[in-house]
Amino acid sequence: MTEAALAVHGTSALVVRDLGKHYALPKSHFRRLVRQLSVRGAPPRTGGLWAVRNVAFSLDRGQSLGVIGSNGAGKSTLLRLIAGIARPSEGSVERRASVASLLDLGVGFHPLETGRENAEAALVLQAGMSRREARARLAEVAAFADIGQFFDRPIRIYSEGMRLRLGFAVATLLEPDVLVTDEILSVGDEGFQRRCDRWLDRFMSSGGTLVLCSHDLSQVQRLCARTLWIDHGRPRDMGESRAVIRAYRDSLGGDGRGTEAEGVAGRSHAPGERTHLPFEVVALRLQDEAGVDTTSLPKGATVLVTVDLHAPAGVPQLFVGITRHDLTPVYGLASDMDGAPAERIDEEHYRYRIWFSDLPLAPERYRLRAHALDETGTRLYDTVEIFFEVVGGRDDGGLVHPVVHWQPASSAEPCPP
Repeated sequence: MTEAALAVHGTSALVVRDLGKHYALPKSHFRRLVRQLSVRGAPPRTGGLWAVRNVAFSLDRGQSLGVIGSNGAGKSTLLRLIAGIARPSEGSVERRASVASLLDLGVGFHPLETGRENAEAALVLQAGMSRREARARLAEVAAFADIGQFFDRPIRIYSEGMRLRLGFAVATLLEPDVLVTDEILSVGDEGFQRRCDRWLDRFMSSGGTLVLCSHDLSQVQRLCARTLWIDHGRPRDMGESRAVIRAYRDSLGGDGRGTEAEGVAGRSHAPGERTHLPFEVVALRLQDEAGVDTTSLPKGATVLVTVDLHAPAGVPQLFVGITRHDLTPVYGLASDMDGAPAERIDEEHYRYRIWFSDLPLAPERYRLRAHALDETGTRLYDTVEIFFEVVGGRDDGGLVHPVVHWQPASSAEPCPP
């Protein structure tokens, strides 16, 4: 895609022209310092690394763009260039509207000041509020972050999750025209996640422009009309989200198994394949009540999911999800949100076991997905999935078969329990 191919309209909020970022990787600290102090010029044609190159698109006000690709493909670098956090080596980013970034939330917080003091300073510096206006809005920040008494404690004693919650709460008051974000939206407990989702829905419905980078392809497809697929720093495909996501999935193998190089974080692969990541899923089993491995279940079955993880970097968190075969989300649960501790097998191996009672799934083919996350539950490292199907029973459409009772119109009696 070239600059000449861009169709730029007067309503464009963001225009990206032939964007590139080059890292020269100098061999000495002295050469690195000289390069940093020198005037930026054309990057060398040989040596070093092009993290992003030849990316071009325009985004009108109210539009949304997803960015997908394997880890290391250049997605985060591209978002930093768009947000203005990093400088391009070539090309340009024209921001015709106010841009806010949810990347590195809370990175500018002062560790010795309280959450309240940091929030006030951020609203003054980033949102342009007066001190009086900022103080009047602090109750909203406190309610959204929901960190209790820690709002008036120094940032230095916060957990990483608390810092991120405070950072997102502050960002909701910046009222940007363009929002640039990645999977940071997945942090926090269920209540906080719901608040984030509601805020994002309001932002989109009010005409906000979104650039979203995520490994959750169903989330990208739901929120973004167009998607950009980045592969080794270059745009490989861009267009209607459903078509681009389908092509990306096809590149990973029709059965959902990844074909990316070993050691790439976040890859989706079959049980037993090793990635040698700091947090990885090494076994995923679906068993019936008798303890027998199964891939075919009757409707209403009780099953046991067992996930073994190799985590030399620390105690892992786990997210388990059930999706339809086409990755339509059905259900998910997280160990950190539910306060479920990992069973320690040895120094580097952990196990989670989850019982699903009376699983009310409709007859259909499904994926069971296990995601290994770091100790904070905020960074995805590895994904393993297996397929199973629910058989038997009447298919009335939909994904679940809840227990329902039709009550006669003439009856005033309550429904049975």
